Amino acid sequence: MNGGRPEARELPLSRPTRSYVKSTRKERVIGFLAASLFSVAYYLAPTWLLMTALACVLKWWTVATLLILPIVTSLALPESFIRDLGKLMLKTSCFLQIPKYFSFEEFHEFRDEDFGEATHSEGKSFIFACHPHGVFPFSATCALVSCAGAEGDDGHVTAYAYKDRLTEDMPTAVATVLRFVPLLKDIVGLFHIIDASAPVLTERLQTKGSVSLYVGGMLELFLASPTKEVVFLKKRKGFIKLALRTGADVVPVYLFGNTTCLSALTSGPLAFLSRKLGVSLTLFWGRWGLPLPRPTKLTYARGLPLGLPHLPQPTDADVDHWHAVYCDKLQALFDNYKRFNPDYADKILVIE
Repeated sequence: MNGGRPEARELPLSRPTRSYVKSTRKERVIGFLAASLFSVAYYLAPTWLLMTALACVLKWWTVATLLILPIVTSLALPESFIRDLGKLMLKTSCFLQIPKYFSFEEFHEFRDEDFGEATHSEGKSFIFACHPHGVFPFSATCALVSCAGAEGDDGHVTAYAYKDRLTEDMPTAVATVLRFVPLLKDIVGLFHIIDASAPVLTERLQTKGSVSLYVGGMLELFLASPTKEVVFLKKRKGFIKLALRTGADVVPVYLFGNTTCLSALTSGPLAFLSRKLGVSLTLFWGRWGLPLPRPTKLTYARGLPLGLPHLPQPTDADVDHWHAVYCDKLQALFDNYKRFNPDYADKILVIE
């Protein structure tokens, strides 16, 4: 491997790197219940905050006091505690069944071992640019659980030497506001999050750390439809400039099913607020019309690193060139792997 790029292999891949299509009814039920804990908590958190505010406005002080207690507890919990709790949860037998509920499959052109070697042996950093944004990142959750030790269809349990450090090696960048919203911050904090602000990302990448970044942000959630997927990318060039400046490379990642396992209200005041804050505060639903994920097939496709050069002072032409390369690679990733997900057989990808 050279500069984070693995040896030549036949691409696109013709079979999944890891697969969780085979499962028993019991495993699927357990996976459904475990996954539902995340979506229900994500639904109840903003509802709880609104109820607390309403109780205060109406001067229902007894009710308000009871509602405020969990909020105060949430604010007092350090990020490190939530992060460590998340690492333990993802390895429990219940949560290891989540990929089986979604018939989850992964296609890694850039393999886990390639990433581990590039990170720990070569000191390389990466931006894993993920698309599209969903109500809740169940595709990414499945990928983390898979790497944490879930047993695949072939009976193999992932056992890479660095798997216990995966969330530290590749935390997810989120909107600043999400790190401070009580209750919500604890739900997403289980997956190890960092601030998506430019100074924080620059420091991390310059110190040879990697990060997962949802480039299109919350807008992609409101642009999806049954016939097409839309990624908000044409005006999002900052991540390319950041990678060029810091010497990081960019890895395209497509999350098939991220926008279909849960549906969201795309209009109204809550949807408007969600778009402005970059946090999903809108109403959403799934199985049986409840905030429970549908048993939608999820597919995770990870492309090869682009091979970006290190340009401390990139020109606009440099950024435009590598941004165009990225768009082409993302389109190819979508076209090459959508055939493995029946829900996407006739869907097209639109880059806006």
